Amino acid sequence: MSYYVSCVRSGKVHRFAYPHVSLDTAIGFACEILRIECGDVWISDETGQRIADKTLVAEYADEFDES
Repeated sequence: MSYYVSCVRSGKVHRFAYPHVSLDTAIGFACEILRIECGDVWISDETGQRIADKTLVAEYADEFDES
């Protein structure tokens, strides 16, 4: 399965073209995107279904920062 990271920045939705082959790498990338202060960030699968939202990404980022 492929995972795609998308975000809203300057009022526009951006879907990053590079697919991630694991959810862990997609979440890690989404954490970096979250740090550049996007309005929203999420991860979807190849069908477009959201797998993780901004809240889940932020929780993961907090756990990563604590370790």
